[in-house]
Amino acid sequence: MLGHISLRTTQHYAKILDRKVKDDMKVLRDKLNFNNNLNEANEIVGN
Repeated sequence: MLGHISLRTTQHYAKILDRKVKDDMKVLRDKLNFNNNLNEANEIVGN
């Protein structure tokens, strides 16, 4: 599928890729939540 001779190699890299996407999405989610919380705090204090 990804050009590897062995399906096992493709499966190995697919697992790594899935884990990387999951980790990156968590970082993005945390950043978005931080920004949302910061915006809400600014609205409360009137900034």
